[in-house]
Amino acid sequence: MTDITRKAKHSNTAQDVIVSAAGPSGVASGDDLRRQAEKILRQKKVMQPETLEALSLEEIRKAFHELQVHQIELEMQNEELHRTQVELDLSRARYFDLYDLAPVGYCALSAKGLIKEANLTAASLLGVARSALVKQPISRFIVKEDQDGYYLLIHRLVGNDAAPRRGAAPPPLNESPEPRVTELRMKKSDGTVFWVSLKVTAVHDDRHNFEFRLVLSDISERKQAEARQIELEAQTRKIEKAESLQRMAGAIAHLFNNQLSVILGNLEMTISDTQGDALPHQYVVNAMRAVRRSSEVSGLLLTYLGQSPSRLEPLDLSVFCRDNLPGIQAELPAAIALETDFLSPGPIVLANANQVQQVLTNLITNGWEAIGDNAGRISVATRTVPTADIPRVHIAPTDWQTSAETFACLEVTDSGCGMTEEEMDRSFDPFFSTKLTGRGLGLAVVTGLAKAWNGMIGVASTVGQGSTLQVFLPLATGMVPRQPEVPAGPCDLVAGWTVLLVDDDAIVRDITGALLQRLGLTVLAASGGGEAATLLEKNPGSIDCVLTDLCMPGMDGWDTLAALRRIRPDLPAILSSGYDEAQAMDGEYVEQPHAFLHKPYSMEVLRAVICRVMSGAVPKTV
Repeated sequence: MTDITRKAKHSNTAQDVIVSAAGPSGVASGDDLRRQAEKILRQKKVMQPETLEALSLEEIRKAFHELQVHQIELEMQNEELHRTQVELDLSRARYFDLYDLAPVGYCALSAKGLIKEANLTAASLLGVARSALVKQPISRFIVKEDQDGYYLLIHRLVGNDAAPRRGAAPPPLNESPEPRVTELRMKKSDGTVFWVSLKVTAVHDDRHNFEFRLVLSDISERKQAEARQIELEAQTRKIEKAESLQRMAGAIAHLFNNQLSVILGNLEMTISDTQGDALPHQYVVNAMRAVRRSSEVSGLLLTYLGQSPSRLEPLDLSVFCRDNLPGIQAELPAAIALETDFLSPGPIVLANANQVQQVLTNLITNGWEAIGDNAGRISVATRTVPTADIPRVHIAPTDWQTSAETFACLEVTDSGCGMTEEEMDRSFDPFFSTKLTGRGLGLAVVTGLAKAWNGMIGVASTVGQGSTLQVFLPLATGMVPRQPEVPAGPCDLVAGWTVLLVDDDAIVRDITGALLQRLGLTVLAASGGGEAATLLEKNPGSIDCVLTDLCMPGMDGWDTLAALRRIRPDLPAILSSGYDEAQAMDGEYVEQPHAFLHKPYSMEVLRAVICRVMSGAVPKTV
C-alpha cells in the first residue's frame, strides 16, 4: 500500500468516524471520537508494537511523518466543522429573526385547516404557546360570525366559488392560484377579540397534496381609527346639521319678529281707538296676547341658539330648586310623585335665576309628558360630577369641550315611556316630540341655555323604563357681585322731538312711524342708509335721534350708523332688529348705538327706550 493510498484510506476512515460519532446536533464530542477510533483499530489489521522491531529507522520515521500529517488533516477538518457549525448557528439566528420574530404571524395549514407550523408572532397574537397550536384548527380562533367568510375564501382560493359546507374537504388546487386577502375578527385564548388582515396562499407539499400558508397582520388599531373616523364624521354631520338649523331658526325668528312688530303696532293703534267699545276692544286685547305669545316662541328659538344674553350671578342650585319646586309641583297631576335628592350645601353655579327656573320647569314638564296620564314618578337631584364621568353620547351641543375638572349637575329622572336611540339623538332638536307634532321646544331651550353658560345637556333612556336628563353647568369660581339695575331715566317725551326712522320694509316703516307720531314725535322716514344720510345733511340740527333697522340691502344698519355719524358724530342712535342682540351686535364696529331694540316691541317699550337714549342713559336690552 502506498503512502498516498494509506493517507486517503485513513482520511476517509476518519471522516466516517466523525460522521458516525456525530450526535443530533451534528457535532461529535472528543470522547465519542475516541471510542469510535479504538473500535475501528481493533477491527483492522494494523501494525502492532512488537513488529516495530523489524522496521528500519527510516521506515519508522516515515510512519511518524504520516501520523503527523493525518493529525494536521484531522485538525483542519475539525476547524472546518467548527466554521460550518458557526455558519449554521448564524443561519438559525437569521431564520429566527426573519420567521419567528417577524412583525406578522405565519401559519402553515393542512388541507383540512389544521395548523402544522406557526411562528412565535402568530402564537403571541393568538395567546397560545407555539407547541400547543400544532394540530389545532385555525377556525377555533376565528370569531364565529366571521367563520363563514373564512371558509368561503378558502374554497374560492382552491377554485370553487360555491358556498362550502363547514368542515367539508376543499376541492383540488388550481395551478398557481393567486393569494386571497380578507379582514376578519379573531380571538385569543382568553377571549380577547382583535381584527386581522388574513392573506392566504395555497401550495403543493412534497406528497403532491396541498396546504395553506397564512399571513396574519393585526389591524386592530387601524379598525379603531376607522371607527373613530366614522364617529367623527357622524359628529361632524350633527354639528353641520345644528349650524344649519341655527341659521334657519335665526332667520325665521328675524322674519317672524318683523311681521309681529307690524301686527303688534297695528293692534296697539287699534286698541287706543276702541276704548269706548268693549267687545271690539276685547277682541284686539286677545289678538295682542296671541302676538306676545308668538313673540315668546321666537324668543325661545333664539334661546335655543344660545343667543339670549342675560345677567349671570352666583346661584346655589340646590337652594334654588328647593325654593321653586312647590310652584311647579302644584301644576303636576296628583298621580305623579315628585321626589328630591339635593346636595347640601348645593353646587354654586354662575347662571341667571329666571333662566334656571325655565330649565327646571322644562325638564319636569318633559318628564310629565313622558308619563302621560299614568301614575308615575319624577325625581330631581343636584350633585357635582367629575368631567371624566360625564357621558359623551346623546349630548348637546355635540362638539362640547371643556378644561374644567368638575361640573355641577341638575338631574331629572322620570318613569315614563322612555326613548329609542334615534329619539335620543333627536330629542334636543326644536319642535321634536315623541308625543304631539309641533311640541318639544322645551329641551331645545334647555340646550340653548346650557350652551350659553358653557355647559351641556345629556340624555339616557330605555324604552319602557323612563329617561334621565342631566344638565351640566360650570361651577362658580368666585362670588360675582350683583350688577345694579340701570336707571330707567325720565320717560316724559318732549313734544317736537324729531326721529329719523330708517327701514327698508315699507309696512314696518309705516307702522313704526305711526307709533312714533302717536307718542307725539315728528318722524322723518327713509328707506335706506343713503336716503337717511341725505335727510340728515339737509336737517343736521333738527333731528334729535335715529332709529334704524339692522338688516337692509345695500347699506345695513352699521353702515348707515357710520355714515350718519360722519355727518353728526353726537347723534343719538337706536339699532333695531328681529335678531337677538347677541347675534345683531356680534362683530367689531367703530360706531356703536346707544341702545338695541328687539322686535317686536310695544309702544311703551319704544317710549322708554327713546326717553333713556335722549336722557343720556344707556338703556337695558328690551
